[in-house]
Amino acid sequence: MTSVPSSTPRSCQALADDPSWAAKTALPTMPASSNPARPDLALFIPSYAGGGGERIALFLVRTLAEAGLRVDLVVACAHGELRDEPVPGVTKVELGAVTEILAAPAWVRYLKRVRPRCAMSMVHTANFVSGIGAFFATEVPVIVNLRIALRCDPAAQWWFRRWFGFAPERFLYRRAARVIGVSQGVADEAAEIFDVPPNKVVTIPNPRRSRDASLEIAPEHEPLFEKPVVLGIGRLAGQKDFGMLLGAFADVTARRDLHLVILGDGPDRASLEAQARQLGLSERVFFPGFVNNPQAYLRRARVFALSSRNEGFPGALIEAMEAGAAIVSTDCDFGPREILDDDRFGRLVPVGDASSFAAALEAELDEPDVGSNARRPARADWLRRFEPEVITGRYFDLVREVIEEADGGPSVLA
Repeated sequence: MTSVPSSTPRSCQALADDPSWAAKTALPTMPASSNPARPDLALFIPSYAGGGGERIALFLVRTLAEAGLRVDLVVACAHGELRDEPVPGVTKVELGAVTEILAAPAWVRYLKRVRPRCAMSMVHTANFVSGIGAFFATEVPVIVNLRIALRCDPAAQWWFRRWFGFAPERFLYRRAARVIGVSQGVADEAAEIFDVPPNKVVTIPNPRRSRDASLEIAPEHEPLFEKPVVLGIGRLAGQKDFGMLLGAFADVTARRDLHLVILGDGPDRASLEAQARQLGLSERVFFPGFVNNPQAYLRRARVFALSSRNEGFPGALIEAMEAGAAIVSTDCDFGPREILDDDRFGRLVPVGDASSFAAALEAELDEPDVGSNARRPARADWLRRFEPEVITGRYFDLVREVIEEADGGPSVLA
């Protein structure tokens, strides 16, 4: 187990424009601890991978630390694109596990030794390990944060659930102090599947992305935008169903001169590249990999396409809304319908239906391109509920409630 000093402070990419927001929002005071050395919160993630859950975790540890909490970021496997991201005022604890699931003994040892006042996990593997911690270190209240639909295409399901079903998680998560669903659909599903009491299930969405992220596209990517771009963003894995998007794009590009750009990386990269070649799209489909500033690409794209089989509350869709992109999305469980306010801000199509997706792309491309600057003002009021300071305040309140309950103090839920 390695503790890593916090990195040099720099502007938090997920904060609102004014860095003094924490003072202005007047967050409540955290209940005093009898041991000031104990962290208020230990946030546990499987790795530094560049996925949505890991990004939200880094956002939360930065902003909760700025709000005054003592925060440990505990990481099972110390690898991934986000390892060098700065987290000012946060202590990194790297467990040095070979795999995420095998981090369980080290996580339990950490909980027993450090005794954080509250622990929270994100991403399904970390949630499972965190549930084991709740079983063996009962003195530490644990919050499990569920970020994706639980019932989904078996091909997109976590291997552990395919083998063992939901019973092991049901056994563990009933011991959690809270279960968070990133959307109302995820929260309702979790209460049903894991048999968690309703007063322990809460919904907190993802925050909108940075307003101060770079809007400059990498110079080597400029040629990709010489033609109108359909843009996809996400991990190159079955859940995102980029294979379906390739099929829909092949249909559309037979009549239009377009590029398809898919940002991200993952285990399906080689097979997706092979599919693009088989469709004769090698000169039209591009996989630039992971980028730190997707907002810049979204503002330049003609259409943002979300092709997922299932989600929880897709951060890329929030980013597309903020960027003012035209949007075509599958109507998957869960998140797109909530984010788009039904079909007010984008086109929703059935999951896995390449023909319908192609038709929706065609319909959007037939519309006059008013540009991202014209779309953003119409979405501003709707997006305020996802402001970083609003979401941070909700997490702060939740951590405070859980600590008060554990300490025997007043409880909002009492």
